[in-house]
Amino acid sequence: MRITVPTLTWAVVITAILTALGNLFIFFLPWPFSCNMNAGTTISTPGFEMLGMPFVVSLVIALLMRIPSAKKYLSAGNLVLLYTTALAASAFANTNSPWREIYALMTARLATAESVMIYVPEFVSPPREAAEVLIRGSGSITAIPWNQFIPVMVWWFFMFAFFAGISIG
Repeated sequence: MRITVPTLTWAVVITAILTALGNLFIFFLPWPFSCNMNAGTTISTPGFEMLGMPFVVSLVIALLMRIPSAKKYLSAGNLVLLYTTALAASAFANTNSPWREIYALMTARLATAESVMIYVPEFVSPPREAAEVLIRGSGSITAIPWNQFIPVMVWWFFMFAFFAGISIG
């Protein structure tokens, strides 16, 4: 299978659609279920991080294979592309999305004992005073201690990108 511009375009479009559908699924769940029931991961597989999106795509492919006009487009290369794209979308369509979980890192020093947090560097979780600004509010965007928050944001982005890359790879 050759990687061409149309192939990459389809991969981006399919990833965007699956990500949007996965996040819509989460956002319309009742609040007690939105924490652990999502299209990105399957909760019924403890200890084995089975991603839900490739499973759903596999079911859709199984249905499409029964339609003769669609079956001719489902080559081995296209199936690999669809599965890999679904893996990528799983990274962004679950409760561990990069835009949802960073708040826990930002406020960890408020809810965790100091005896534990002395081992956590400040680029992973900002100082307690900075975290309190998130809870109380600052009244001005310039009063936010960005010099303490930006390293945490960068750390979270690279940590997420690294593990999402491993998942896709």
